[in-house]
Amino acid sequence: MPSDQSKMFDNSFILLKVFGIWPGIIPSRYYKFYSFFYLLVTFVCYNILLTLNLLYTPRKIELLLREVIFYFTEITVASKILTILLMRDKIIEALNLIDCDVFVGDYEKKGGLYKTNMGFKLGWKSYLILSNIAYSSQVVAPVFLDILRGTKTELPICKYYFLSDEVRESHFLFWFLYQSCGMYGHMMYNVNIDSIIAGLLLIAIAQLKLLGNNLTNLKLSDEERKLSKDIQDKIQITRFNKMLRHYEVILNYCDTTQDILSATLFFQFSVASIIICVVMCGLLLPSSTETKVFLVMYLFTMTLQIFVPGFLGTQLTHASEGLITAAYNSEWIPRNESYKSSLKLFRERISRPVVISGLKMFPLSLLSFTSIMKTAYSFFTLIRNVQEA
Repeated sequence: MPSDQSKMFDNSFILLKVFGIWPGIIPSRYYKFYSFFYLLVTFVCYNILLTLNLLYTPRKIELLLREVIFYFTEITVASKILTILLMRDKIIEALNLIDCDVFVGDYEKKGGLYKTNMGFKLGWKSYLILSNIAYSSQVVAPVFLDILRGTKTELPICKYYFLSDEVRESHFLFWFLYQSCGMYGHMMYNVNIDSIIAGLLLIAIAQLKLLGNNLTNLKLSDEERKLSKDIQDKIQITRFNKMLRHYEVILNYCDTTQDILSATLFFQFSVASIIICVVMCGLLLPSSTETKVFLVMYLFTMTLQIFVPGFLGTQLTHASEGLITAAYNSEWIPRNESYKSSLKLFRERISRPVVISGLKMFPLSLLSFTSIMKTAYSFFTLIRNVQEA
């Protein structure tokens, strides 16, 4: 009986549908119009204005840093949006694999798959709360503080330097609401697409661990040991073949996940070092308390965006490597030569670990995360030395 494990992604896909990039399994004609108009206003025009602003920004490091932070963040946001739009069929294929008979496993018994599901939902809620706090510190809190202090409120994202002061002031409320709504929508893209990325990897890890546990416990019961040797071998071969089919589906699922995530992971990891470096430089500059709070929250969030996939990528590889040990922990010694030959072939196949990569240029691992953090700190040190000189 198929499971409904893919429902763990429902909240994320509902929000992506609200924000115009997920038409669902069967897209509606009216939704296509809504999606086109929404993305034109909040994504295309938003980024055109952001690009113009960066070009017109005065060439002072304290002014450029803030603009560069949001501009490079938009590169990763764009890659994630395009992933959802262009990889819709692949995503649906992955969801169907998650719900297939082979992937049911121990979910109904509230085993590892159930715990993975619950852990994912808790992580999604925590990430959503953290992101909303960071958003509030950048957009909402400054407004109240400016009212209390009697100071002038600034635009939340950038000053749109290409506009004259008169035009900016006369339409201030419009620009403020436009930037605030655009920023919130893009934040929700980050939260939910990052969660989907993590969820796809978590499912693969849980399935590999479940398969490893089943291989380790591939042993006859006391009642089955009373049967003839030939019948025992047939029982074990049948069970082993079922596990081979399970492994085949896991590999298909991992290949589909690789196709979905390859490009967006490449852009996310490539741009991350620049963003982290710029945020650290921004913390050194004199700024208001609310700005520093935002930068700290932003730095933490950006670090999580590359740490979590790197950690899960490492766990995925380790889980696939653990299948070799699990296979040899099974009850294979008393089995016939046919079973042992199948086990040897299986061993050769699983000797190559499962690795998710970014455009096949770097593996998704903690080693890649460490390299990015080192690169970011090197850039930060270089910029600080140039600034001091």
